[in-house]
Parts: sequence; structure tokens; C-alpha cells
Amino acid sequence: MKKNILFITIILFLSNTGIAQEKIPDYSKAGFYEIPGSGRKVYNFNVGWRFFKGVVKGAEQNNFNDSDWNIVNTPHGLELLSTQASGSSNYQGEAWYRKHFIIPESVENKRLIIYFEAVMGKSKVWLNGELLASHYGGYLPFSIDISKKIIKGKENVLVVWADNSNDTSYPPGKSQQRLDFCYFGGIYRDVWLIATNKIYITDPNQEDKISGGGTFVHYEDLSEEKVNVVVQTDIANKLSSKQQISIKYILKNTDGKIVLENKTKADLLPNSSNQVNYLKT
Repeated sequence: MKKNILFITIILFLSNTGIAQEKIPDYSKAGFYEIPGSGRKVYNFNVGWRFFKGVVKGAEQNNFNDSDWNIVNTPHGLELLSTQASGSSNYQGEAWYRKHFIIPESVENKRLIIYFEAVMGKSKVWLNGELLASHYGGYLPFSIDISKKIIKGKENVLVVWADNSNDTSYPPGKSQQRLDFCYFGGIYRDVWLIATNKIYITDPNQEDKISGGGTFVHYEDLSEEKVNVVVQTDIANKLSSKQQISIKYILKNTDGKIVLENKTKADLLPNSSNQVNYLKT
């Protein structure tokens, strides 16, 4: 059984009055704050999509000729409308995006995720001609694990079909002709490629767990003298062997000074995930 170490940094910002204050980080990518040595890299996947607005036959196929399509970057809106546009004036229908790319050698053996912050309406995603995901709803992110589908060292083609026409299966669900606002179509928020190790903290949007996935921090029995800090961390092991991990928790104040540091251990079965709970009084 191998032993791996995961470092989880939990930062609590407190003012002199004891009231929580926000501290703006240097930068953020899709809510992921880069931490040196974390094993997670986030790459901009917005540039160089080929785009067509309308119905196309066979555009999901790898050998489809998209050379005459427009080249756009995401986030991408299907059209420009007046600020006074109502729900009956926007384009409603299909839109297609195709992206040609080669994965860098440095991440070929990593766990690779395509992360869409939002695609409006109904959407389908193909990689190299294989349908990998269908998604309903244009207001929440979704992600796709492409680790086992990538062709290493060669060109890959990612295809997205989006349809923002009326459909009661996703919100708001009403006919757009009855709305006093437009909800547009296409890939209208950022797209990212995320590379992680095979042992990683899960994404709550990707995990199919009730109140699970990712890291949750809450506080109990708060008083002027003390507070209980409760941390729930969902960790996955995509390796074929059992792993023992050591999780390091660090609590810092607004000056960056460490006020609490501790460790806990957990065992992860092959190709499984486990929620590790930690309580510090």
C-alpha cells in the first residue's frame, strides 16, 4: 500500500473586531485558486473555437470539414441585441462549436477535465466523435473527465452542440415569447482544461452525492472565547491500488500567519472516494 500526502490549506480571514472580511486573491480561474505544489493546473480553453449558428448534419464527427466556419473565443454570445430586447427577439435554436487541440506531454498522464462554466439550454459534448455528456440547464457549470478518451501526441477534436430553444426540462422552462428578458445561447461562460493527480479533492458539481463532494467548512459552538472548526473533505483515488493519505490542515489569519496546523490520515480504496471529517476545537 502506497502512502501519499495531500495538503489542504483552509484560510479564515478575521478582522480585529472578529468579523469575517473578504481578502481578494491575486487571481482565480473558475473558482480554483492556484496553490504551488498542489498538483492541480488550470489551463485557459477559451481560444480558437470554430463556430456555426444553425442546423448542421454530421458536425459531431471527427472528419467533418469545419474550415469555413467562423473562429471565435469563449465566452461567446450568439448575437448582439439592444438592452431593451425582450424574450421574443433573440435567436432560438442550434449552435455548434468545434475545437482542435493537442494535449501537452507534461499532462498526458494526469487526470484531465474539461470544465464548462455554463452552456445555455440543452447541450451535448463529443470528443473525437464519441458522445461523452449531455447537459440540461444554462446556469450551472458541468465538467467531463476526458482522461481515457484523449489521443496522446495527436490532434483531438472537442465538439459542443447547444440549443437554447423552448424546453420545459430546464429553467426557466417558460416559452421565451412570454418572458420580458432574453436568455441567450451557446458557450456564454469560460471553458477550462483542468489537470490533476490521480488522487484529488473532488468537485461538488461533478460528484453525484447529496451534500457531498469538494471541501465544506463550517463552524459550531461559536463564542467570544473559541469556535469549533469542522472540515469535510471528499477525496477520490483513481489508482488501481489502495492508498493511505495524510491530509494537512492549515488555518491562517489575514496577515498570513499560521494560527492552527494539524494532520489526519485516511485510507482510500482503489477507484473510490471517501469523505474525511476533521474537527478542531
